[in-house]
Amino acid sequence: MRARHWLLFALALSVPSICSATDLNQQTVKAWDEYIREVNAGMQLRLTNPGNFLWMDEAAGRRERVRQGEIVVEPATKDIPEKVPQGLIHDWLGAVFIPNTTMDAVFTTLSNYDSYNKFYNPAVIDAKLREVTGSSRKFSLVLAEKVPFVTAAIASEYTSQTFRVDDRHRYTVTYSTRIQQIDDYGKAGQHLLPPDHGAGYIWRLYSIERFEERDGGVYAELEAIALSRNIPFELQWLIRPILQHMPRNSMVGTLSKTRQAVRVSESGNAAEVAKLGSPAAESGKPWVSTKSGRSFRSPQSPTPRSMGVRSPD
Repeated sequence: MRARHWLLFALALSVPSICSATDLNQQTVKAWDEYIREVNAGMQLRLTNPGNFLWMDEAAGRRERVRQGEIVVEPATKDIPEKVPQGLIHDWLGAVFIPNTTMDAVFTTLSNYDSYNKFYNPAVIDAKLREVTGSSRKFSLVLAEKVPFVTAAIASEYTSQTFRVDDRHRYTVTYSTRIQQIDDYGKAGQHLLPPDHGAGYIWRLYSIERFEERDGGVYAELEAIALSRNIPFELQWLIRPILQHMPRNSMVGTLSKTRQAVRVSESGNAAEVAKLGSPAAESGKPWVSTKSGRSFRSPQSPTPRSMGVRSPD
């Protein structure tokens, strides 16, 4: 799935918006850029060995769980969120199997921006495709998520590029180009703050999504990475437990909704699409892994040409 879906997860994984306002500084940006370079380097390693393309194949039994319908979600390392100067980097991975579908069908669904408010209700308020150039897309999102003590909302813009590895494998890199906090969201005086100003619950977003068509369906896995402000010492007792559970729950919910959106979209039933925002849209209780760790850290600063990734077909 494209990282735009993981923005739901990223928006929910940071609660420091209950703190006083803070601005993003260059030390924090530098640490973020270094982290993303490592992430990209890991993605390049995956491309050199087809057997390492998917994260789910790095642990015995993980693919089998996913194939059976379980949604597996884990932090990238045991130290997530990772502390950086005056900030935190959140990095989570998730995998899902979408049965009875094809790669093209999955991408058709994920490109249907007009239905995002149904696919990802209620977090996506608005979505617009701004520009298409080959396999690259620019789009905007307005997102809102209710977290303890506050409703967090952002207006944001992104660039996403999809790369075809071969007939059965693709991956997508998506990164934010502008994020602005919406202050007093839902009130008469709601207004946009300048970029990099505000509560600091989301400063940067980045994701890599990998797809494999196999076993009569599509395996899809997401790595969602976000930069937020750090947690003031006096609030760590409150916020840290939330950061251990909210990202996992949000990732599971997003993967589940994506699987359901593909299924319903392929049915062509408009009435079913309209029901996607309901709590009963996806039945069953997905299994979630709590085991942490991974083999690769995977981009560099967010421009597809500068990341050293393969050119799209």
